[in-house]
Amino acid sequence: MFKNKKNRGVKFAQSPNFSSQHLLIHKPLVQEMIRLAHINSNDTVMDIGAGTGAITLPLAEKSKKVLAVENDPVYAEKLARKTKDISNVQVRQSDFLQINLPREPFVIVSNIPFSITTPILDKLLSYPGVPLKCAVLIVEKGAAKRFTSVSVKDPRILKWRMWFDMKIVRTVSPEHFSPRPSVESAVLVIRKKKNPVLPPREHAKFMALAVHALRDPRLPISAALGNVFSSPQITKMTRALKLDRNAAICTLNEHQWGEVFLSMIQHVESHRWPRLRRR
Repeated sequence: MFKNKKNRGVKFAQSPNFSSQHLLIHKPLVQEMIRLAHINSNDTVMDIGAGTGAITLPLAEKSKKVLAVENDPVYAEKLARKTKDISNVQVRQSDFLQINLPREPFVIVSNIPFSITTPILDKLLSYPGVPLKCAVLIVEKGAAKRFTSVSVKDPRILKWRMWFDMKIVRTVSPEHFSPRPSVESAVLVIRKKKNPVLPPREHAKFMALAVHALRDPRLPISAALGNVFSSPQITKMTRALKLDRNAAICTLNEHQWGEVFLSMIQHVESHRWPRLRRR
């Protein structure tokens, strides 16, 4: 289940606020996160950046299996010793970005390594076929606000939100950690949509459209989509969706984006569809 994979040369920026691990030390917050995940005795649950087990151990009491991933060998060894007699906990000393995800439906409850927040979410959410049911995560508050903003300017975040609902539940004070971070954090709840506008098989085509249309998020809808749709098609589509063709493309919500994509598939010749450039 946990075979290592290469990172395929992808590099991500490190967060200056979270260059080291900040261990969660607030037990009531851990219990609140577990409640938010609606875990039952049949669930497989992951704890990413498990540290010394502040979340792992309570999860073991609620779930069928806990997969605790910790990259720091010292923390991983401590956690392995703590859980050696707990049969439903598996500790893996590894970089989360290098492991395979479970094939069965799973839940995540975690105080994730904040320096790689975006790569973690990209691994979890970029392929809608991943059987993630729910994730309750502590992330840096600024990042949480970007992921849940009404105006979506990043095509990758837009793609995530086409298949997953994302919501900030509460702010987390720095004193809930040791050592204390320099900024506030937030509890972010992610749940797979029960009835997404688009089927998972369309994720690559949708991403191509999102990248093309959001090349400049300030562009009006008519200009952002002008290389894909004809002017009459844009007029008909915006009228049907009750959109202002001069509104900025980044103001569309997920449902409207879905309808735009379906209009492209149904009414635009395939040679006009945007294509993702291969690296």
